[in-house]
Amino acid sequence: MKTQIRIFNVLLLLLLSLSLFNCNKDTETQFVIQVDSIRVADTVVVDANLRIDFFGTIGPNGCYSFSHDETDFVQTTISIKLWGKNSGESDCPDVVVKLDGLYMDVNFNSSGTYTIQIVQPDNTKLLKTVIVTDPV
Repeated sequence: MKTQIRIFNVLLLLLLSLSLFNCNKDTETQFVIQVDSIRVADTVVVDANLRIDFFGTIGPNGCYSFSHDETDFVQTTISIKLWGKNSGESDCPDVVVKLDGLYMDVNFNSSGTYTIQIVQPDNTKLLKTVIVTDPV
């Protein structure tokens, strides 16, 4: 009987220790990045890559980083939402993390006027018009 009580107490102690360890675990969060501006050509030829350069701040310290993008093509509009993540760690490098240098290549298979819209955290949109022409 004493052996069973000791085993129970040891298991209870291990279970409690595991739950306390998990309570202190860092929690990663994701968020939509505020894009301050983009750099993109005004015109591009069909089937040529259009490079979109993004500028803005991902986060105030080294625990922030770029996560992924969501891109939707609907008729002549390309909607782009950039996602960042915060590792949730308590001890982070003292550096501002920027988007500068992040880019995306887009390819068009027909000519026309296209709108690039960057979706912001408050659901407003940063807009840019691009004209796609047929090859000469």
